Amino acid sequence: MAKKKKIENQESSVPSEIPVQKNKITPKKSKKNTPIKQANQQEALKAFDNTFERFRDDFENLLFPGDIDEVIAEMPEVRVPIVDLEDKEKEYMLKAEMPGFKKEDIEIYVQDDAVEITGTAGWKYSEKDEDYICKERACKSFYRYIDLPQDIKIDEVDAKINDGLLELVLPKKQPKRTRKISVK
Repeated sequence: MAKKKKIENQESSVPSEIPVQKNKITPKKSKKNTPIKQANQQEALKAFDNTFERFRDDFENLLFPGDIDEVIAEMPEVRVPIVDLEDKEKEYMLKAEMPGFKKEDIEIYVQDDAVEITGTAGWKYSEKDEDYICKERACKSFYRYIDLPQDIKIDEVDAKINDGLLELVLPKKQPKRTRKISVK
């Protein structure tokens, strides 16, 4: 309900009454159709994921035409042996973990300042046995290139494998001289 308030008119000194409402005025909602619909957070994230997925699919199709799973299945697996390189003053000792590999499967190439270990091996699975839940042991090739901090005598390199551990003795050409100095 409206209260009446007296306000003096500047032109005439006659008071006039203006109704004043107690209730808040709520603006009417516009029913205009807008071309951009406000999306909630979940819809926005889903749209982003869909856009990224389309981009990834297009990129894979560009690099690998055809079925990506078939391409990946045909790609050879290359394993990288884990190595330790130890400096033993006159020589380097290189140890590489190679479980299940035979000496016939391994090729070692030495340069003055590097060692390259490569080869092929693996475990053969028969095509008839398809009851595997997981097949991770198949390996077609392996490769490792190790830079050495100093030149070695390539004619005197010795290699042996025992219980899956490959050991290379790499004699240095000119071992660096070291001397312990005591502080005075």
